[in-house]
Amino acid sequence: MTGNPLIAIRNLSVAYDRRVVLQDVNLTVNDYDFLGMIGPNGGGKTTLIKTILGLLKPAGGNIRFYRNGMPASSLNMGYLPQYNNIDRKFPISVQELILSGLIGSKKSLIGGFSRLHREKVRCIVSRMGLEGLEDRIVGQRNGQILS
Repeated sequence: MTGNPLIAIRNLSVAYDRRVVLQDVNLTVNDYDFLGMIGPNGGGKTTLIKTILGLLKPAGGNIRFYRNGMPASSLNMGYLPQYNNIDRKFPISVQELILSGLIGSKKSLIGGFSRLHREKVRCIVSRMGLEGLEDRIVGQRNGQILS
């Protein structure tokens, strides 16, 4: 099944302090696409994702977003990076950690999350088998959240 384009990347280049780390990247992501990125450490996978999300500014080229086949200024996307360790003293609950990945879909950091955001969290918690642990502090040393 071929869907409408969601993201179109053309001739994208990204640099850190004038050092080009991505050059001439072209990619189209359509509705119903399932993507995977593989490559060596330092190969640019995270840089590409951060650039798509607007967390990094391209040095060249462009990224276009579409909704229902029509140009859009952005898409509702979130980003929750993978870390191998966590500050166990930082008091964040399972629910708050998941919500932090939805910050990119908010118009402002001021104000609370919507009912829709909280429903998404409930779905994620259920899918991960964490029901009843939503308010548990992630860094607790009980073996249920972090080992």
